[in-house]
Amino acid sequence: MRIRELLIVEGKYDAAKLSSLVDGLILTTNGFSIYRDPEKRALIREMGKKRGIIILTDSDAAGFQLRHYIQNFAKGASIKNAYIPAVEGKEKRKDKPSKEGTLGVEGLPAEVLLNALRRAGATEEQPRTGRRLSYTDLYRLGISGTPGSAERRRELLSLIGLPLRLSKKALLETLDAGYTYEELEAICAQKPVLLWDFHGTLTLPADDWFDALWEYLPQEKMPREALRERFHHVCMPWWTMPGQHTPTGQDWWQYVKDGFTRLLNDCGYSPAEVARAVGKLRETVSDPARHQLYPDAISTLAELQRRGYRHVLVSNNFPELWQVAEALGLAPYFSAHIVSAQVGWDKPSPEIFRLALEAAGNPKQAIMIGDNPVDDVEGARGAGLRAILVHARKETPLAEASCKTLTELLELLR
Repeated sequence: MRIRELLIVEGKYDAAKLSSLVDGLILTTNGFSIYRDPEKRALIREMGKKRGIIILTDSDAAGFQLRHYIQNFAKGASIKNAYIPAVEGKEKRKDKPSKEGTLGVEGLPAEVLLNALRRAGATEEQPRTGRRLSYTDLYRLGISGTPGSAERRRELLSLIGLPLRLSKKALLETLDAGYTYEELEAICAQKPVLLWDFHGTLTLPADDWFDALWEYLPQEKMPREALRERFHHVCMPWWTMPGQHTPTGQDWWQYVKDGFTRLLNDCGYSPAEVARAVGKLRETVSDPARHQLYPDAISTLAELQRRGYRHVLVSNNFPELWQVAEALGLAPYFSAHIVSAQVGWDKPSPEIFRLALEAAGNPKQAIMIGDNPVDDVEGARGAGLRAILVHARKETPLAEASCKTLTELLELLR
């Protein structure tokens, strides 16, 4: 059973038992020693954010105490709890039973443990198709024991989203749990940087700006659809100032608010009604709860990162967008972000793509991934980049490829 999640057990005998049943990364708490091991706690937190965690401790009081401790310090990770039954008995290696007289993980039959993992919702992956990693492989790939290996190792760990400070033993265990030699060799080969749009690409398309104002306007004053028609290509700098350097930060918000104030005044709303709606605009639009990720967004980003792709966010959006992205759980997968209201350039201007490439370290190759045929595809091609159109309803000639879902990118980018 090959599982994606990081599996946490109490001791080395538990780990030995499970290693014969499970192909994956198994870490031990060494009992309560985890309380005094900040490096291991940091590793669990970081790996948990990337892969998720399954906690499989004994059914006694100590096991539950450790379980609750891990859940507290690893907040922010996706945590699944695997529970074993309380079965009376003692392990063969012990002289006497535990304090509560029940078997721990190491003493239970294999099928009981596998059922516990399946009940917890363990993510089963395809069996390995290559060989396991060794210390010699780390040397051969130039990430351990060779001139410049420390820098290459840090680049690799940063690329695939792992802590930068791993001992040689932890490095091998962590990499071996996630990759075969062939997979790691492919990751170490140079790949194009992936530039990602946000709205409509990673998140579901929505009329964010219209809805944010409509909620605070007297809705009997003007039909919804009539007002929506007035919102077509207005007020936002990427529509009103195409190809020009735009305001940033607070000035950006003032520009947008002034535009919507004029629009709503022209629609017949009173100054008080306009002031109320426009006054709530920033707070409402930048609320993370109003932005919903596509169901396969995180899994696609995580798998591409695991393969060694770097991600950069490139979005026409408000200044607080990155805080929204962080709240949605996207931050661990991106090495940089370029937001138009922070840099003063909007897609499809070549300048915003230049800034994105600069933030990515000026890679030799980059691919723009977005849902807008003009801003994302034509903009990227105008900047000399390749482009993939996602959530495509029809093909766009300038796009290198089109995908109906983000998941399709996994096969396309093989």
